[in-house]
Amino acid sequence: MNKKLQKILAFVGLILLQTLILNEVHLFGFVIPYVYIMFLVVIPPHANRVQTLVLAFTLGLFIDMFENTGGIHATAILVAAYFRPQLLHLTFGLSYDYQTLTIKNARFIKKLTYVSLLVLIHHTVLFALEVFSFDLWQMFFKKLAITLIFSVLIIMLMMSLIRKKS
Repeated sequence: MNKKLQKILAFVGLILLQTLILNEVHLFGFVIPYVYIMFLVVIPPHANRVQTLVLAFTLGLFIDMFENTGGIHATAILVAAYFRPQLLHLTFGLSYDYQTLTIKNARFIKKLTYVSLLVLIHHTVLFALEVFSFDLWQMFFKKLAITLIFSVLIIMLMMSLIRKKS
């Protein structure tokens, strides 16, 4: 199959997985795992930055349209995509600098660190915009912690399944 077609199908697949299946899962009554962030993990580390930002914004916009959330997903994934190169450099160091990095071949702890930081940035922005009140700080941190754990677990599981398949 053509690489471009695979990327389009993965993009559409993440949108459908998030909006049709995972948005219906409410762990503990309020936690929804957000795995569409996996798009930022699987995109090549040295992809065109402007193209990555536009695609991330488009992905977030589609999620917002399906969820009727007024742009908070687009904003959150755009912020995460903006900080992605710094996170890659922080996590992978010289491998990223010398353009020898492939996420799927990286050590597990480095992948886990990278995914966790990316999801932390995304979720912090998402829930801060969702709650938008200092009075609800306990709910913000509770939701952030639990959703972060489940999102990272699901993304890491999906990455291991993709690696075994390819």
